[in-house]
Amino acid sequence: MESRQITAEELAKFRIKGKGSINYWNMELRTGEILERRSYMRRILKDTPFANKSNDELDGMRIWPERFNGGYFVEDEKGYEFLLPSKKITEEETGFRRERAMMPVEFMNLMGKDFKWDKYDKDTESQREMVNNFITKYKSLSEKGMGLYIFSRTKGSGKTMLSCCILNELSKRYIGSVKFVNALDLLEMTKKGYRQEETDVESLHMCRVLVIDDIGVQLDGEWVNTVFYRLINERYGSRKVTIYTSNIAIHDLKMDDRIIDRIESTGFELHLPEVPLRSIMRKEEKDKLMKNAP
Repeated sequence: MESRQITAEELAKFRIKGKGSINYWNMELRTGEILERRSYMRRILKDTPFANKSNDELDGMRIWPERFNGGYFVEDEKGYEFLLPSKKITEEETGFRRERAMMPVEFMNLMGKDFKWDKYDKDTESQREMVNNFITKYKSLSEKGMGLYIFSRTKGSGKTMLSCCILNELSKRYIGSVKFVNALDLLEMTKKGYRQEETDVESLHMCRVLVIDDIGVQLDGEWVNTVFYRLINERYGSRKVTIYTSNIAIHDLKMDDRIIDRIESTGFELHLPEVPLRSIMRKEEKDKLMKNAP
């Protein structure tokens, strides 16, 4: 049998064929390579939220180094992508939204029950009911490609957090790959010279559920409209579910009318209260820290 020399770092960039729910970036590995790959990945994932993954789960994951500021990108067995920042630098310094499609690490384990509706101090019954109905009726709604458009004009109102809670609920209850991408990251991924752009952008087109975060913050222009139209129109045509977050109402988006039409026709509009939820929660955490400090 012909020998091959592949480092554990290279092996970890591929999932083992037949493992996990994603059928791209996979490879048939020999027993020794599988064991070497697992050992390498467990060293990298030690003291992270992925540390206790089973061998089967690990075989369906992949990891690779982040080339700017250290750390590692992780794609789990369900298709979620994360950045594990270097222990030597902060999450902000890694710029982990710079050029990859991923869910923010702080939201990776949050479920519907973890969203703090009570912090708004306003009546949110209609919004909660819409989210619950969307999750419980997802199977029938997804057949028509119906998603959500979560917006609030207030910065830090919980839009991104809620979208991640919904993704996690759908991933737990239903079969299908899910992805998360910030609108500005999507544009970076399509720029000439970005490595692995074809694979990354293709995964956004193909996944069953996609969150496009902060749509509307990008600059307008023909190229920008082309990028978003290609993605949104293809998902619209194939009835794949797309969830959007924005600080702009649908019909106030400064985008091509065709894009707005497709978003509006397949998105239930969910208006979160104009309350700075993130600031409120941070203040409570600081107050609690000060109170309990020795």
